Amino acid sequence: MEKRKWPWKKKLSERSPGESESSGSFSSHSERYSDEQEVLREEQPPNDNNPHSPEVTSKAPSMDDEEVNETVKSLTQKLSAALVNISTKEDLVKQHAKVAEEAVAGWEKAENEVASLKQQLEAALQQNVNLEARANHLDVALKECVRQLRQSKDEHEKRISNAIREKSTEWESQKAELERQIFDLQDKSGSQDPETLLIIESLERENTSLGQKLESCLKELEIVTIERDLSTQAAESASKSQLESIKKIARLEAECRKIQSTVARKSTPLNNHNHKSFFYAESLTDSCKSSSTSEQNCLDFELLKNEKHSPKNLAVKIDMMDDFLEMERLASLPGPEQKDEPFSNADSISLRDELDSMSKRVEELENELKRVEMEKLELRNALDESLDSLKGAESKLKEVEKELKAVNETKELLEFQLVGMEVEARTHSVKVGSLKAKIEGEKKLSGELRAKCRELENELTRRVELNVEPKVKQEDIAVAADKLAKCQKTIASLGKQLESLATLEDFLIDASNTPNGGNA
Repeated sequence: MEKRKWPWKKKLSERSPGESESSGSFSSHSERYSDEQEVLREEQPPNDNNPHSPEVTSKAPSMDDEEVNETVKSLTQKLSAALVNISTKEDLVKQHAKVAEEAVAGWEKAENEVASLKQQLEAALQQNVNLEARANHLDVALKECVRQLRQSKDEHEKRISNAIREKSTEWESQKAELERQIFDLQDKSGSQDPETLLIIESLERENTSLGQKLESCLKELEIVTIERDLSTQAAESASKSQLESIKKIARLEAECRKIQSTVARKSTPLNNHNHKSFFYAESLTDSCKSSSTSEQNCLDFELLKNEKHSPKNLAVKIDMMDDFLEMERLASLPGPEQKDEPFSNADSISLRDELDSMSKRVEELENELKRVEMEKLELRNALDESLDSLKGAESKLKEVEKELKAVNETKELLEFQLVGMEVEARTHSVKVGSLKAKIEGEKKLSGELRAKCRELENELTRRVELNVEPKVKQEDIAVAADKLAKCQKTIASLGKQLESLATLEDFLIDASNTPNGGNA
């Protein structure tokens, strides 16, 4: 608003120095008094009965000096009273002029404050416009953010569904392949299992029968060994007697040698004697050999008896049995000490043949068992391979489940973040709505302030137009003081409103920074 120069202010300023000069000079007072007297004469009606009028004085030239003096005295008294009245009025006018000047200064100050308030109001309106634009921009950004969030959520859900679908198809294919392999292995094992079971059962039956036969043979061998022990005891006793006889023979040989050395001439009887001693020595050596063989047979039987409980294979047992049969064959030969043997050569040969056939059968069964064990080992290897592949598939399935679990966790986290952002968006929308409501309230308040300023301007102009007259009444001064107080109150309220607008601006700036930070 342009600064106006009020006309009544100018007139008062032009009149105030003239009135001060008139109060300093008596001639100006007299001139003013004469002017006032002329005005009073013009206002008063002509009165023929007035003794002080000039007409009466001109008509009565023959008035006495006393009356003239009295008239002069009364006039001087009136003049002095008028001068006193004028001086009091001039003082009152000065006071009114000072009050008017103060009022003018107050009005100017109020006008300046109103102008500054108008500028602040315009700035606040501009700021409101900027805030509205920013709020619209924030609303658009918020909508864009929500759209991007929904789009990202849809894309993430599509990606998760595609990954789950791919992993499920891959897992189903792997599962089908593994099931097919397991079925093939089961079919293969099922096709081979009956034959192998039959073979194993037959082998077990043969093993049990052979075990029973071996047990019977062992029992027979125990009986034979008992008899052999008895025979060995007899042989030992015989060997002892033979040793004693050998000692005797040795003594006899020594004596014979002495006799041969002494009687060298008698050759024929000495030769016969030497032949007898040689026969005795040979028989002694044969008896020693037989006793040693019997002892060796006993030792071999003890070894066989001690080793029958050890986990040896059948071939070693058969060899030992062959050795035992050989020992029996040797023991069954005729000798001087074995004429009472219960088994003959024919029994030993038949037992030998039976043991040979049993050994051959055992070898065949061992070969068959080895073949079955090889097939069983192959099936076990195939089963181990299938189990390894199944374990690998299970590990892959666990990895897929872990990945699916991680994807579900990320999905839940994103959903939680989306819910939080939606809540934040709602709070921001509520804040934007509240800010819009505050802006509308500020608009209304600014409109009211603008209307009030216009009313004040109109009131000022009206007061200026009414106060063009030089005299200012006391009531007008009081009204002006009241208006000035009201203007000051209005200025204070406008200052508070501006402070609230400043805080509102800070709040809007913070609110605008918050979604920007969230979008970043």
